[in-house]
Amino acid sequence: MSDGIKNHIGPYLYADGALRRRKVGKTTYIIGIAGAYNAFGLIGPEHNGIFVLDDTHKRVVLDRHCENPSGGYFGPSKDQWRELERIMNEGPKGFKDFITSHPRNRLSA
Repeated sequence: MSDGIKNHIGPYLYADGALRRRKVGKTTYIIGIAGAYNAFGLIGPEHNGIFVLDDTHKRVVLDRHCENPSGGYFGPSKDQWRELERIMNEGPKGFKDFITSHPRNRLSA
């Protein structure tokens, strides 16, 4: 199996070390870099990038942020690692602003 899709959480396949947790207020988030998306057995490496899950309320917040056009089978790109660290180091307001302003935000307004 390719390094970029060794692990999974929900439909997201990710590389070792490409998953983080953070708490903002009373909500725990899982932030990761997907190497591919598993659509009921059809593995789509073209649907990669950073995803954010709301672990407290068990829902997807956003996905496909900072996609790698060459796919994710071989692990996250340097840009994806940098963006993951940036997101993790955002203050609570910056993190919430990132989520609410993202075009793939799945939370209701």
